[in-house]
Amino acid sequence: MLSTIYFVLVMAVSYFLGCFSAAKLITKSYKSMNIYKVGSGHPDTQNIYRNIDKKLGIFTGIIDFGKIFFYLVLLKYLLNYSVIIDLVGKNIGTENHLLILGFAMIIGHCLPVTHHFHGGRGIFSYIGFVTFFAPWPMIIIVFLALIIVAFFKQIRFAQYMIVLLPPFINFLFPGGRSFLGKMFVAAILMGIINIFVSKKLGEI
Repeated sequence: MLSTIYFVLVMAVSYFLGCFSAAKLITKSYKSMNIYKVGSGHPDTQNIYRNIDKKLGIFTGIIDFGKIFFYLVLLKYLLNYSVIIDLVGKNIGTENHLLILGFAMIIGHCLPVTHHFHGGRGIFSYIGFVTFFAPWPMIIIVFLALIIVAFFKQIRFAQYMIVLLPPFINFLFPGGRSFLGKMFVAAILMGIINIFVSKKLGEI
């Protein structure tokens, strides 16, 4: 019972940390602009890159990537610490637990209650999320996605690649089969979340 309560609390913390909008803070701090009134009105890296400043957009993407990747690194260390396990009575730092906690942060990023559920698409956060669990597949996909963007300017297609292809690439690596189902679930959930985000924007 204690372990469940503790895990739910950590999950809530993960969600609210995900609600932190790097796009909103960066544009307000460096450009004194309201990201919700610029370009697409979307608080994400793509809007900043296209409509404000390319370097600022790249910097925002790095922040979104890092906040979830390093948070999961920290959680893995803390939750697997023997004192925490003894206190809680159960290990809540397993791969499955970390998957849930990481995705809670993505949900917070895409659907933040602190900003009326108007968040970013979470692509860079998703990259950080998958990179933590399956670094090489995501590195390969990001490299291919960059080629698609650089030569064909197909940003949306590249985003689809980043969400959908890691499970297939991960299948080729040792131990990838056991993780395949979990990555497919993550990809499907990411797609569902982006449907809600697109509805908020009036795109669908």
